[in-house]
Amino acid sequence: MHNNKQKERQLKILIVEDEQNYADTLEMFVDELGYETAGLADNGKKALTLFDEKNPDLVLMDIHLKGDLTGIDLARIFQGKRETPIIFITSFDDKVTFAKAKQTGPFAYLIKPFDPKTLQRSIELAFQHTFADGEQVFESQEEVVLASDSFFVKERSKLIKITIEDILWIEVEDKYCMLHTSAKKFALRTSLKEMANKLDTSMFVQTHRSFIVNATAIENIDLGLFVVRVNGKEVPLGRAHKDEFLKRLQML
Repeated sequence: MHNNKQKERQLKILIVEDEQNYADTLEMFVDELGYETAGLADNGKKALTLFDEKNPDLVLMDIHLKGDLTGIDLARIFQGKRETPIIFITSFDDKVTFAKAKQTGPFAYLIKPFDPKTLQRSIELAFQHTFADGEQVFESQEEVVLASDSFFVKERSKLIKITIEDILWIEVEDKYCMLHTSAKKFALRTSLKEMANKLDTSMFVQTHRSFIVNATAIENIDLGLFVVRVNGKEVPLGRAHKDEFLKRLQML
């Protein structure tokens, strides 16, 4: 049975900073951008615990920390566990420290006091690079980034994750494809053919030259009226698509 509840979540950012004023500023900044703070850590031990427990999508990291581990040490450990974008925010602007930090593959290296706009852009680019392998699949007003089983829609300053299975149906309106979920719809500037090529053919079927539906969301089919009901919406079933549509349903 299809779950009509839209699966959205805020992306989580772990803040590793031993200066309380900077930690508070970063936490407030992350909140203003619409992301979730995965925790604050001022030392390596706490940072490792939060990284394992909270599974952050990105880490904002100082280099000088309380305790034995530096931010560079932590970056190596984090990357050994799983690939996670890291942005260093530090007072160290010398070549030696930068060279060591660069070996961990950070997404950005910002010097304190950081420029908020530069940090915001670094975060957004890091997320796009991570979840779409650097490829902007759709050109749209909402700036959609497609991953293997989901897409990220930019709303204001945050990216919202929506799983592809939550798309109920897609319809063409002028030069746009309207993606409908149970919660809202999104306008993408792309053709229905291009859209169909990006979707899982074992889940999505075309009912009409202007409509594609999620087969798991179909409630009933009226062959007399040539309509398919999806989440209370009557989607047209084109005569030219009927036979192929029914054949596809039998194969699912």
